[in-house]
Amino acid sequence: MNILDRSIAAVAPAWAAKRELSRARLDAIHSLQALMPQDGAASASMGGSDGGYTDPSRAGGRWWRSTPRDARSDTVRQLPTQRGASRELARTSPIAVGAINTNVDRVVGTGLALSAQPHLAILGWTADQAAEWKAKVVQPEFSLWADSTACDIENTLNFYQQQALVLRSTLESGDCFTLMPDGERTRLMPYKLRLQVLEADRIGNPLGQMDTARISGGIRLNDSGAPESCYVYDQHPGGYLPGQGAGAFMKGDWMQFVGRSGRRRMLHHFRKLRPGMPRGVPYLAPIVDSIKQIARYTEAEIMAAVVTAYLTVFIETPSANSAPVFGANSAGAGNLGQEIGLAPGAVIDLAPGEKPTFVDPGRPNPNFEPFILAVIKQMGMALSIPYELLIKQFNASYSASKAALLDAWVYFRTVRNWLGLSFCQPVYETWLTEAVAIGRVPAIGYFSDPLLRWAYTRAAWPGDSMGSINPKDEVAAYVAAIENRLMTRERAEWELFGTDWNDTYGQKLNEQTKLKKDDMLPTPKAGAAAPQTKPDDAATPPAEGEDDNREAVPA
Repeated sequence: MNILDRSIAAVAPAWAAKRELSRARLDAIHSLQALMPQDGAASASMGGSDGGYTDPSRAGGRWWRSTPRDARSDTVRQLPTQRGASRELARTSPIAVGAINTNVDRVVGTGLALSAQPHLAILGWTADQAAEWKAKVVQPEFSLWADSTACDIENTLNFYQQQALVLRSTLESGDCFTLMPDGERTRLMPYKLRLQVLEADRIGNPLGQMDTARISGGIRLNDSGAPESCYVYDQHPGGYLPGQGAGAFMKGDWMQFVGRSGRRRMLHHFRKLRPGMPRGVPYLAPIVDSIKQIARYTEAEIMAAVVTAYLTVFIETPSANSAPVFGANSAGAGNLGQEIGLAPGAVIDLAPGEKPTFVDPGRPNPNFEPFILAVIKQMGMALSIPYELLIKQFNASYSASKAALLDAWVYFRTVRNWLGLSFCQPVYETWLTEAVAIGRVPAIGYFSDPLLRWAYTRAAWPGDSMGSINPKDEVAAYVAAIENRLMTRERAEWELFGTDWNDTYGQKLNEQTKLKKDDMLPTPKAGAAAPQTKPDDAATPPAEGEDDNREAVPA
């Protein structure tokens, strides 16, 4: 402290303390400004775009100074903070929980089902041959493996439940990994392939070392910049199991993405948004600040509403005498020396000139909901989810609600396609390779010609339908598309009901046969076109020399 500060401290200590605090803050700002031009490290804490939680008082344009950096510098450095914030919000924030659950429910739902689509021209097959190979061989064999929890290394989830786990982990953490080791064949499980989903934190640099030119975020790149292996920790770095030595939680081994035989060993699930981006960013990263501030604002409003529930009364007196305090004892109740309580039907006397005044704090706040909805709309834009779907309220017109669902479905279909390509298809190809190798699925030329192998492994991964607001008109539109040869029945049934036409065909045929046998077919509506008859059912002309005495049937 200089002479002036020491003089002030001698006569006004509180003022001197405020001066010292202000000087410390100014020094801190100068230090940050000196550091920011060198490496831009302050941009994350001064309202930058890294997505970590920032101090709202410093997020204004006055302190915002962004620096152009590569994908590694903009993402990998902030990932631990972003993952922690995203997972905490996914556990505690209604908005974050709803956004992630909506993604999982709409994209995966009951699971993306295999629909094998072998290439007929390359394989030289007819449509009947492909249908038989699909219905009697591939799909039943894949269901034998996928429907069982034995496909999970932890023996807890089947293949379809692991789809939801992969998507949820990717949304919360930015990415995740799937290890595909070999297990033991059993009497009920003839396949060795197993799946083990690893959280993003299980992959990192050896012993927490700094990134290098070829290693970033636990991903090792080859000379061309393609990922060739990842470093897998033996245990989760955030576990901190007792009895472990220092640094033991960051020990592990390098795992190749593809083995020497060409078999996939590890899958990396993330959405690559920039060239050279080695790891994924959490789904909630752009709105972490907004969600946290909304949570604080909501808690403050709830607390204010709780306080409002207590009846607060002030007693106005013409003199300076202290008024009685409701619920206080005789020592603190002024000169009355008694407690005053409110009760139904109670009559309480006041001294001459005294009158009660009730406190009106103005809660609940009438502007609370409009303000929250305005912020949620911005969150919905960042998350690609309309706010009606985000808050599960459809109070607008039919056309507006339909437009919101259609817009959301564009995003969900994109994520579903990503999940199919990132997880389902590689797993299916790895499984089919084993199935052909052990002779359970016939596929001539599978190992000899890459083109034939591609033709065998083609598949689609449809899932649950979007749902319908006006099913009558939507079903009629699909029927018209089928009748005009614009859509297949299989695709229409997937999109309308989320079921496979090939799986339900046998049941539908059985029902139709029974209805026709018992003469219970639906009666055609008046004015409907008559059903077309087969040539065999048409009336035959009379034989030669036979009189045609048949009478015409009136219409």
